[in-house]
Amino acid sequence: MIETAIQTNSETKLTVEPLRKEIVPDLVHTAGPCITLLLPPYRPGEPSEPAAALLKTDLQAAAHQLAARKVPEPLIGELLEPLRQLSHEEESLAGTGLGRIIFRSPGLFRQFQLPVPASPAQACTVGACFWIRPILASLALPSTVYVLEVTKKAATLLACGFTGVAPVELPEGTPKTLDEALGFKAPDHDLINRSAAGPSTGAMHGVQFGTGSGRERKHAHLRDFYEAVDRGVTELLHWNKAPLVLAGVEEDVNIYRAVSTYPNVLEQGIHGSPGTQMTPAQILRQAHDIALFAIERGAAAEMEASKERLAPSRFSTNLDDILRAAVEGRVSDLYLDAAVQCVGNFDGKILGGAFNWHGEDLLNIAAVETLLRGGAVNALPTHLLPGGSLAAAAFRY
Repeated sequence: MIETAIQTNSETKLTVEPLRKEIVPDLVHTAGPCITLLLPPYRPGEPSEPAAALLKTDLQAAAHQLAARKVPEPLIGELLEPLRQLSHEEESLAGTGLGRIIFRSPGLFRQFQLPVPASPAQACTVGACFWIRPILASLALPSTVYVLEVTKKAATLLACGFTGVAPVELPEGTPKTLDEALGFKAPDHDLINRSAAGPSTGAMHGVQFGTGSGRERKHAHLRDFYEAVDRGVTELLHWNKAPLVLAGVEEDVNIYRAVSTYPNVLEQGIHGSPGTQMTPAQILRQAHDIALFAIERGAAAEMEASKERLAPSRFSTNLDDILRAAVEGRVSDLYLDAAVQCVGNFDGKILGGAFNWHGEDLLNIAAVETLLRGGAVNALPTHLLPGGSLAAAAFRY
């Protein structure tokens, strides 16, 4: 029998909040019973089932799981009541095209949008702690990813937030088009050269001639234009080093990449012309995917460096060892397989950790225990973890 004092706020909170790192301490310090509901993206008119209907199904599953955990019936009713109210608010649940995660426990009821789709897309879990693994990728994503579309005629900067795309003005003096750049100042390589006049030139003071082929001049003009744009981008973004995704045909992107001095131009880019060929939602999805790909590769590289640098006793892929070390506060960096769950039993309380119920996702417990003690948690694709392991961790000592 679970004996839990509960303080509830019966007022249903319809506001869906943007997900921010500041919420993590509240989530990991919350005592159970903890209900986590994951709803997939949905837009009105799509053939998939509306979020309100899915939520009603999840409520039945949550009630069944709570009863199976021997949670007292009055407590079950109090926990589920605001969720039942929410399930009738179809307008509030109407789609924004983003997934949603709902956390409910004694004294806590909050909803968040997920800019990165979670796997699985829909889930209902009940446990001693919240299921926080679905939010790890969204938490890793920067608040803004910039996309710079470059062509032989113009450059356009777009800011991709969590939910939308907006054009961004570059600093004053930055040319927007190649024609505008050429109008500012003629590049040195386009200045007219003169030769000394010979006997046959009559009254002429010199003979004008070009410097290179027309194609070479155009290429040089384009480089000058891109260098000017890069100076504007660097001036605008230098304070936060936000990730920059290049978009355009391969030739233009390669020229820009070669002249750019901005330190966070991502390796992957968007092929083609997003401004004319893609919807804002498609641009946003690609920008997020590319940024997340870079983040995952960076985390995997750090993991491999730790494996090589640390003594064998300070790096492990054994989940039992990782769980014990997490409870003891020894895990500095935890890397988890984002695609799988590992349901099992772990009683961290005897080691001084949080009380865990049986039959919970052990990878989630490792994440919660690590975050409780100031460690960092990263979600990685299966193929980036060493040796087919479910988790890897670097230990403080």
